[in-house]
Amino acid sequence: MHLENLRQFIKNPLLSLIFGISILINLINFTALFLFLRRLNNVIILHYNVYLGVDIFGHRRQALFMPFVGFFFILVNLILAYYFFSQKERLISHVLSLTTLIIQLGLTVAGASIIMVNYL
Repeated sequence: MHLENLRQFIKNPLLSLIFGISILINLINFTALFLFLRRLNNVIILHYNVYLGVDIFGHRRQALFMPFVGFFFILVNLILAYYFFSQKERLISHVLSLTTLIIQLGLTVAGASIIMVNYL
């Protein structure tokens, strides 16, 4: 029974597509942060505020924390989506997958802003 639910979950085109895109975006985010930030000094700007300017500095490894958090969200939402899918709650599975994609897009915007603020 569980193996059949797993097959149906994997064969669901919408879930596979959205989780696949989320994983791809996470890998691109991690790769971009790693490649751009490795050329900089150890201390980088982690947060820029329009009103106050630069308000958080940190080590360049701290910026790589964001893709790891994104991967954690992918894992948790994938497990929850599979659980609800196996309980015949397909709508919740699709909402979780879309939430995962939105989180990844938000983390990509944050990662791109870190890259831009440190290169400009």
